[in-house]
Amino acid sequence: MLTVEKGNYPSIDYDLINEIPVGCKVYRTKIFEPFELYSKITGKSTGEKIPTFVLNSSQHEKLSEKLSKKLRANLFVPDAKIGWIKHIVKEGEKIIAREKPDLIFSSSPPHSLQIGAMKLAQKTGLKWMADFRDPWSTAFWQNDIRRMKLAKNRDSKYEKAVLQKADAVSSVSKSIVADFENITKNNFHVLPNGYDYEDFDNITPSTSKKFIISYTGTLSKTQRIDNFLESLVKLNASLLENVEVNFYGTLHPDISASIQKSNIAGIINIHEGVAHKKIIEILMNSDMLLLVIPDTPKNEGILTGKLFEYLASRKPILGIGPKHGEAAEILTTTGCGEMFDFNEDLLPFILNEIEQKNKSVKRNFIDSEIEKFSRKNLAQNLTNIFEELL
Repeated sequence: MLTVEKGNYPSIDYDLINEIPVGCKVYRTKIFEPFELYSKITGKSTGEKIPTFVLNSSQHEKLSEKLSKKLRANLFVPDAKIGWIKHIVKEGEKIIAREKPDLIFSSSPPHSLQIGAMKLAQKTGLKWMADFRDPWSTAFWQNDIRRMKLAKNRDSKYEKAVLQKADAVSSVSKSIVADFENITKNNFHVLPNGYDYEDFDNITPSTSKKFIISYTGTLSKTQRIDNFLESLVKLNASLLENVEVNFYGTLHPDISASIQKSNIAGIINIHEGVAHKKIIEILMNSDMLLLVIPDTPKNEGILTGKLFEYLASRKPILGIGPKHGEAAEILTTTGCGEMFDFNEDLLPFILNEIEQKNKSVKRNFIDSEIEKFSRKNLAQNLTNIFEELL
């Protein structure tokens, strides 16, 4: 495993280090990142975490923030981690000479690492598989990036080169793979995110009289929850006082402002990000889980990692997003929930789930479909691709 030391991340969960198997060697390199410069320009304190939606515009954005984002978008292509590429190649060659691996597997974002992996594969002649947990040029956050033509062309050139030169390419959804196929032809595979059964072992859900709705992870500006808030407002007072909504993670300032302006701010709690183990407990202690797909073009293929742990918890999922997208399809085939459009009334669904809890009625989950997304099964699929390459 080749990664960075002291990298800048939106959040860090040190407990996950314990999941690295004994015998797995982890090599860490230096990296140059522009976040210290960004912090100085924008007046943020040193060490303050930079959220994933840093390039999203905001209603109350300062001039210094606008300037820093413009510089970032046009000077750091494809992303702010380009300072790692040379270290990937330099350290990667040493590791390959020492460990004699059979192939290179690179997983992004950040997509800069794919450029480093490409150069490493060219230098060593090893088979190389490039894996994308997020899209590249069609990613929804690209809509807010004010890039000049030169920077756009450079980004597209990098993307095409990686997709063409890899011996195999995988991504999380059929839609992202289809977008890649529009750029070039290659050996493409769909390899979604998943969940670990073991994470859910020995967790006994607590009981609460309140109906608890939870959301975990980041909420960007385009992950609109207007109809969710409006639907909750319609609940009669006796029901509303027994509802509790919890957001765990970082919210875009515009989303936070919408919550504060709503008439139900009193039942909504916003928590900082918590350790992964705690997240699993939160899911198991919830009565409904909220899933929000970004309201952007080409959002049908967005499959967030949280979806699969939501499935494993076997709690009803209220989805907001494209009704004909891949996330909606998974909710239907697993029996875990329903997807609603961004302007659709969610009140009937919420009322039904509150009633089901009060009557102790359990949803009919389709276990065989949920189990397709266990990481054990997905790892076997990945192994099959490796064996084909070799």
